[in-house]
Amino acid sequence: MFFSPTIRDLSTTNNDVYILCVTTGDYYGKGRERKKELVNAVEKLGVKKGNVLIMDLTNYKDGPESWEEEKLSKHILDHVEKLDINIVLTFDEYGVSGHINHIGCFKSIQYLYSNGLLPTDVEVFVLESISILRKYISFWDLILSRSRSRYIYISNFRNVLSAYSAMREHKTQLIWFRYLYMIFSRYIFINTFKRIHMKKAF
Repeated sequence: MFFSPTIRDLSTTNNDVYILCVTTGDYYGKGRERKKELVNAVEKLGVKKGNVLIMDLTNYKDGPESWEEEKLSKHILDHVEKLDINIVLTFDEYGVSGHINHIGCFKSIQYLYSNGLLPTDVEVFVLESISILRKYISFWDLILSRSRSRYIYISNFRNVLSAYSAMREHKTQLIWFRYLYMIFSRYIFINTFKRIHMKKAF
């Protein structure tokens, strides 16, 4: 939902794109449907079905509980190494929407990076969280994004249509405010990234 400009751009320019999802989104008991929806959605963005990996680990479920980032990071590292990944894209420390699971993904990657556990050729970029005002001014945020961000993806008209098509695949999540999101969210049109920063290991 948040990464569609980037996913679409990378998948249509001869890059091998993988989607790694920690949970099935089963907090409301709809995990089975949401797994199918995710696969169908990212296929609309150009990602092969076989490149969608959903871990569904017992101790890491969709919901309001914090995850143990050190243990989760080991599962993520396994996928990075097995797939020979050279660039990792994830949420930043604010998780875009503030969702605790999004933040958990960031913390797990941060743990790997800060402890030197990632392969040396792997680069990590995090999707920038922005103020709520900027978040919902649609493509008008391009003015600020271009001046403030070095790493940016901007969707053309065709890619925006692909994002809309992908969103419509998330049928179990398409309640009324999701439609407003599709109209007004800058994340439909623009993604900006920053490199992950080193933090002191604990």
